[in-house]
Amino acid sequence: MRPDFLRVLLLSSACVLSACPAPTPAPSEPDAGTPPTGEVAPSSRNNLRFKNPEQLTAHFAAALSLPPEQVCNELGLYPCTTYVHSVALGGVEPYGVGLYEPLTSTGVTTPIAIDRVALAACVQRVSLDLATPGETSVFKGLELDAQGRLANREGAPVRDAITSLYQRVLLRDPSETEVGALSRLATEIESKGTQTPGRDWMIASCFAVLSSAESVFF
Repeated sequence: MRPDFLRVLLLSSACVLSACPAPTPAPSEPDAGTPPTGEVAPSSRNNLRFKNPEQLTAHFAAALSLPPEQVCNELGLYPCTTYVHSVALGGVEPYGVGLYEPLTSTGVTTPIAIDRVALAACVQRVSLDLATPGETSVFKGLELDAQGRLANREGAPVRDAITSLYQRVLLRDPSETEVGALSRLATEIESKGTQTPGRDWMIASCFAVLSSAESVFF
């Protein structure tokens, strides 16, 4: 992957995941997520759990309509989740290092491993969708112009692709803020001078949703 696109991807996805810079509400303004009464109902579960390697593989594969063995592989041979990054993703390794129980907390390499797996899965999905447009799974009906840009980033196909991503990955519709953030991401990527801005936008959008906390926890 080109270094210039990787820098754009990491910076842009960070903006997307944080809903892009927004003005801090004045102290007198209520938080947007707080009901008018000021009371917040407690969670009925209050027990978020990090998906283990098998769950993460199954989730990414199902969301992007990929065979589990195509989600991410080291050197095209070794599964990233259940072999290469198994311990970092909360798995065990009884034969190699004698680790029979998962670590009690995630390590510093866990986010890197998640990002790597999500990025690999998104690249695979976008490559398939572009190679076989008649059999597209996520990015349906998206047209690219002569410069490889989205022909109409404000059009229905782009909104439909964003909605499809959220429905597949998070099992919900995106908010208008989320749709707007991913739509603006296309403009930011184009401004960086990449040679394939439309393709890069598809990968970055997929990556932003697939690697989000809402996706990797249950």
